[in-house]
Amino acid sequence: MVNGGKRVGFYAAGGVMVAVLIIAGVFLSGVQFPGIGGVESGILVVLLKDAPANLSSLYVTIDSFSVQSTEEAWVNIPFSNGESEVYFDLLALYDVTMELADAKIPAGDYTKMRMTIKSAEATFAGEKPLVVDLTVPPGHVDIIIHFEVKADDVTTVLIDMDADWVAISKNYHLRPVFKAAVAS
Repeated sequence: MVNGGKRVGFYAAGGVMVAVLIIAGVFLSGVQFPGIGGVESGILVVLLKDAPANLSSLYVTIDSFSVQSTEEAWVNIPFSNGESEVYFDLLALYDVTMELADAKIPAGDYTKMRMTIKSAEATFAGEKPLVVDLTVPPGHVDIIIHFEVKADDVTTVLIDMDADWVAISKNYHLRPVFKAAVAS
């Protein structure tokens, strides 16, 4: 029994020694256990940004323009230049007005304007400029505005298509935003 006790004591001492070596090895390896020792930490910064499209030009071709009366009848308006379409760089119109139409139409109340955009092309600025054809779903843009055209009078409506409001999706869909007001 004395030999048996020595053997158990030897195995116990060996087991404790192996356990100490395993624990020392784990701590020396740098493995971190929650609640044991000081917990290292870092800082996570998450930024959210409204990234405007970095454009150097935005060419738009409008091939029809019309207004809708309160009776929901559409009146086609010819372009001022006498052409069948108007082509312009929106970015070139900063603080500049371009006459789009000047036409005689029936007197009355109108509630909407519609532009059909035939094509749009954006040039994204950068080291290697990227030129992309854009689509305008559903092909036209409606501008909600109420104005009155009086008989033998001139009514001027100013449409502001601000380049800062223009959105271009990742699929290259153009979503212009317009402000319109009757000029006094």
